[in-house]
Amino acid sequence: MRTRTTRIEGERSGTAEQLRMYHSYFGKPDQTPENAKKIELSSRETDKSLAQEMGVEAGRPLPSGAYMRAHVIGYKVIKKSDDEVSAWVLARAVQKNGEMAKEESSYTRTLVAAQWQDGDWKLTTEATKRALQAPESQDKPAIVAPGDEEFNAAGWTAIRDAS
Repeated sequence: MRTRTTRIEGERSGTAEQLRMYHSYFGKPDQTPENAKKIELSSRETDKSLAQEMGVEAGRPLPSGAYMRAHVIGYKVIKKSDDEVSAWVLARAVQKNGEMAKEESSYTRTLVAAQWQDGDWKLTTEATKRALQAPESQDKPAIVAPGDEEFNAAGWTAIRDAS
C-alpha cells in the first residue's frame, strides 16, 4: 500500500522524504539526474528552515519529540481519462518543535497530475502542464477541513483510512 503521509522526524530529513517520493511517484521520463538535483537542492533549503524553526543546526537531528508530518486527507478530480488524471489534493500538515511544544497544524491544497505508465499512475511534467492550463483547474477549491460544512460544497472527497 502506498503511503499518503510524509514524515520528518529524528534523523529523517525532508530531503530524504522528497527524494523517496520523487523516485517512487514520478514517471521514468521525469527521473533525470538534473531533476533529482533540483529536488535535493530545494528540499535542503526547506530542511535548513525547519531546523532553524526548531532551534537546531542544519543537518543535525531534530530535537527529541519534534516532527513535521503532512497527511493527504482529500481530493477533487479535475479531469480524468483512461490514461491521465488531474486533481486537487488537500493535505493537513502538523509540526511540533519538541516534546513540550504545542503541535500546530495547517491545510494545504496542491494540483497534481498523473499518467498511466508501466502499469501504475505516475506524476509527470506533461500531465501537470496540461492540468495547469486546463480551465477546470483555475477554480481552486476552498481549503476546508473534513467535517466542515463547506468541505462537501467545495467538491472535496475525503480519504478515509481502512479499518
